[in-house]
Amino acid sequence: MTKIGSLYEDTAPPPPSTGRLQGDHDADFVVIGAGYTGLSAAIHAAKRGVRTIVVEANGVGHGGSGRNHGHCVPVLGFINPEKAVETLGKERGDRFTRIVADSAAKVFSLVREYGIDCEAAQTGALQLAHSAEATSISARQHAFYDRLGKNPVLLDRAQAVAMTGSESFHGGWMHPDGGHLNPLAFVRGLAAAAIGEGAEIYTHSPVTSIERNGDVWVVTCPTGKVRAKRVGIATNAYTDGLFAPLGRSFFLMSSYAIASEPIDPELRKTVLPGNQSVGDTRPDVRYFRFDRQNRLVLGGLVEPVLGTNFEKTTAFMAKRMKNLFPQLHDLKWRHHWSGKLAINLDRTPHLYNPAEGLFALVGYSGRGVPTATALGEILGEAGCGMAARDLPMEISELKSLPTAPLLSTLVPLLRGPINRLRSRWQ
Repeated sequence: MTKIGSLYEDTAPPPPSTGRLQGDHDADFVVIGAGYTGLSAAIHAAKRGVRTIVVEANGVGHGGSGRNHGHCVPVLGFINPEKAVETLGKERGDRFTRIVADSAAKVFSLVREYGIDCEAAQTGALQLAHSAEATSISARQHAFYDRLGKNPVLLDRAQAVAMTGSESFHGGWMHPDGGHLNPLAFVRGLAAAAIGEGAEIYTHSPVTSIERNGDVWVVTCPTGKVRAKRVGIATNAYTDGLFAPLGRSFFLMSSYAIASEPIDPELRKTVLPGNQSVGDTRPDVRYFRFDRQNRLVLGGLVEPVLGTNFEKTTAFMAKRMKNLFPQLHDLKWRHHWSGKLAINLDRTPHLYNPAEGLFALVGYSGRGVPTATALGEILGEAGCGMAARDLPMEISELKSLPTAPLLSTLVPLLRGPINRLRSRWQ
């Protein structure tokens, strides 16, 4: 039976008990958004004795944190140690590089520290070459992460075939820190961890205004207010009209996911027997994983048909997977869901500090699980009172992106077809 809805809503443990913000509250730090960034920031601040309140417009993990594909892949194109040192100085630049490079390790460390039940599998992230020519890309990526001390594993063709069960890959490499998890279960676990550290979380409490009143900020929701010294905005693609021009500083795309019914355990032994997450070097990337019940989870970026029409989307993906794994010839699909992505033009997350005590962190461009969790700690440092000049991340200038509405329309329309053409030629 097909269910047009999220697999994770059916499989994640329930969230911790929360309620709406009622009445007036005082805090040192108020976080807006109960996703990876906001909850990571809240944990970091609350552990240090900072009075922390989180307000969320919907439920915990309602946005991209609870809707993504569950890959924890710490392969991040914006890591540039030399630029970080040039921009931030050696100590801060090195620290920023290390935070980003260790982002996946941070995710699984939090899972272990707080006992989060989220199907966490730190089995490695495979980055595979789709052609013989693309093995040079894999070699460069492997060398880069080797210089960062991440002990990546370079794979030849025979190893790639053995690890995947597919003859379609010509080599690649594996990042041992990576893996996958149930993203909604993870974000709900972060919420429980934040509450355990002393933070308060209020859900179904959309922020209607953020105003400066003397030396404090007043964050107003329909049935309550929070007065706080510092504010952290962590709403990413779900910012909408909150604190303009933040919601217009990036353009939007949507990502969809589909999940199969559980496949036969014996068949499962022939496809990704080591249970890694997979991505490849095609412009039109193939990425997929299995969950704990042997459901195949995969997806892509929403287009006018793909990602919106269930029958055509699943037929397209079934054909794609059969080309990679001929043994997967009878997949049955059950779930289909989607979520929004915030894309900065430079594909790099931006930290903003547009006013004293006010910070915002947005723009993960589809790498949210490790990046948002790790960088959330930097927002948490700001919530603890660390000056912007001391934070291990560059402060960007907050300004509107005039072309955001156009890009939000054209990129989803054109990107998929163009990348599929490029994949045929490469």
